[in-house]
Amino acid sequence: MPTSPRLADDAALRRTALVILGLGFVARLALAALLDPGLDEAYAIAVAVPAQLSWFDHPPMAFWWVGAMRTLGAPLFGDPAPAVWLRLPFVLAFTGTAWLMFDLTRRLYGARAGVWALGALTLAPFFLVSAGSWLVPDGPLVLFLAATARLLVEIVFFAPTRARRTALWLAAGVTLGLAGLSKYHAALFAVGAFVWLLATRHRRLLAEPGPWLAALVAGAVVSPVLVWNAENGWASFLFQAGRGGGGRTNWAGFGRAILGQAAYLMPWTLVAAVIGAARALRSDRDIAAPSGLLLALAVLPIGLFTAVPLLGGDSLPHWQMPGWLFLMPLLGRGLAEAESLGDRLPRLARRFAAATVVLLVIAASLFAALRFTPPPRELVERAKLGRFLEESTTWRGLADGLARRGLLAPDAAGRAPVVVSFRWLEAARLAEALGGRARVTVFDGDPRGFAFQLDPAELVGRDLVLVGRPETLARGLGAVTPYFAAIEPQPTLAVGAGEPPPFDLAVAVGRTLLRPYPLPYPKRDAGGGTR
Repeated sequence: MPTSPRLADDAALRRTALVILGLGFVARLALAALLDPGLDEAYAIAVAVPAQLSWFDHPPMAFWWVGAMRTLGAPLFGDPAPAVWLRLPFVLAFTGTAWLMFDLTRRLYGARAGVWALGALTLAPFFLVSAGSWLVPDGPLVLFLAATARLLVEIVFFAPTRARRTALWLAAGVTLGLAGLSKYHAALFAVGAFVWLLATRHRRLLAEPGPWLAALVAGAVVSPVLVWNAENGWASFLFQAGRGGGGRTNWAGFGRAILGQAAYLMPWTLVAAVIGAARALRSDRDIAAPSGLLLALAVLPIGLFTAVPLLGGDSLPHWQMPGWLFLMPLLGRGLAEAESLGDRLPRLARRFAAATVVLLVIAASLFAALRFTPPPRELVERAKLGRFLEESTTWRGLADGLARRGLLAPDAAGRAPVVVSFRWLEAARLAEALGGRARVTVFDGDPRGFAFQLDPAELVGRDLVLVGRPETLARGLGAVTPYFAAIEPQPTLAVGAGEPPPFDLAVAVGRTLLRPYPLPYPKRDAGGGTR
């Protein structure tokens, strides 16, 4: 029996989607091998060592993945393991995300729309690099949100049998719970979906046990986050809630939020997604249509986090990205419809895609040059690149430099050395570079997850190594001098890629910690344990 033109066309488009998916995977894997861990990734590497139910900054999923890869990689690579090894589950996860979003779009609007959506998603810098390979919570989050959305689409729009619908609801509860174990953004997805169901004719689904069973399942899956917070004074919830502002309107932050989203997506992708959403609304004239669901899932994260600066806070542009994920199908639909009408927009979109590829290749080449042919120290100092290199590259040579000075030797009791930082971001770089050769802690009013790794009471009576950028160490020493019997400054240590290394770290030794340094959290009992 001959194949129909429609089926043949769909098969060809699926092959195109697989090619895009494969190329995207190779590109993300290459970037994972090429780029040094960013600051947030270094932090994940640093605090993911012990098994925990959750973490101070985020739910546990990304940290569990990093910790598991460190454990699996230790016999093969030692500690620290190569960044590409640690990033592998995140690269694979986004490959799954990309396929799910293609399949969701294909199911709703056809394979041609799916290919357009997949192409836009693959080339958006945030999804290509950060959510696509970095050791951050966004990768697991978008995977499980995409899976939940795909299940919702099947439940709501394709009339499965009652038994199958219940099974799909239960699966959606699992995937939504896994999203909640990845990042707190999952709550916005749940609210958006529930409000949309309540506001449309699909509210009849709420009369069935399925959605309520899904909510119970999601709550059970996400319970480790609740247990950890209950045991630690709700520290993570309070920290995240405190980032919402409360001061004067931050117009500069509002501008950064807008421009940051354009940079993370590329401006033409952002504009095309907005146009696609507007055209879908105008065409469907029905919020109960699939476009209404996609907009309901998108509007809360985009609107809320863009508005945060107007409430006096500051907004990081990646906070809005899970919302933009759900506008990609509407972008794909718009371009597919325009293509079928012979509109010039698809040709323009292809040119923008080509320009994006060129820009991304140039950016990757520049980072490769910085890593493999680092600029000489004189150029770093003349061009004032020191701060950039300190924050964006691994502090190579740190462990060997401290070891040569005898500062990484176990103490008389055989305990591993402890290195103290005075800023959590610098502690992340220290821990990344030192691996298992030392434990790292933070003496500061904002220690983040490091406060849960090591109790300062355990350090009383010990000598500690103090390391940081020269200006950070100078400030920190003024605050901690009363806590030590003496502080002995050491010569600076040059670190980083290049010969000679491009920047210096200040080093000191604190002799005999006299009393515990007071950290703002967690609450600890008299015996040093947390409560």
